[in-house]
Amino acid sequence: MSSKQYATYIRKSTADQSDEHQRADIQDWLDSNDIPVAEVDFYAETGSGADSTRDEFTSLIESVEDGAYSDVVVWEISRIARKGFLAQRFFDSCEENKVTIHITNGSVRRIEPDGTGRLVADIIASVAAEERRNLIRRTRSGQKQARQAGKWVGNPPVGFVVVEGFLNPNIDPDYEDGETGFFGVVEALESIESGRSYNKTAENTPNITRQTLAKIHQDPERRAWYLDGESDDERVKDAINGVSEQN
Repeated sequence: MSSKQYATYIRKSTADQSDEHQRADIQDWLDSNDIPVAEVDFYAETGSGADSTRDEFTSLIESVEDGAYSDVVVWEISRIARKGFLAQRFFDSCEENKVTIHITNGSVRRIEPDGTGRLVADIIASVAAEERRNLIRRTRSGQKQARQAGKWVGNPPVGFVVVEGFLNPNIDPDYEDGETGFFGVVEALESIESGRSYNKTAENTPNITRQTLAKIHQDPERRAWYLDGESDDERVKDAINGVSEQN
């Protein structure tokens, strides 16, 4: 059990995001309250606020329930969770263990163990959860519309690129930038079909691994894209036919 009374929790959603603004705001709060960093346990991680299996989040709650802290500092309530029941779990654990939650950025700045600030925090957490649900709905709707329009959604398959939203075979790959050419995959699969090993084939095909080659070769539908020029996906079929027409 920690002997420190204060803990902070910092979360960013993806590795590409920065948490410096969270850290700076929390450090300002600690400084303004004359709390030395040495007296604080920092919990920080990368993960979705909708994920209930976050290691640092779970560890913080367990420490709170063990009576390790009197205060927890977070940047804003949405950092705690993007699902209502997860936020409630955190609030309940702090309330039951006499822990005060401090929020450095938001309309509510303290949630006391006696319930002060809890109602507003509950509303904010509910709004954050609803915003997440709406974002998911809009994203799914946009993806559906894009697919209906023949556009590709997400990362392109190996040997393909997305140009103005549409899938195209990569016939002029930039190997230095890590790209894999469409015809490179075709030749690799033909080599495997003739009996060459995955390892040897991958060694002679730029920017593709043995695992990726094996995955494509062992998937009849995906293999047919490259070897037979066939696909049940109209977006892939149109892309492959485009190459055939050019040749």
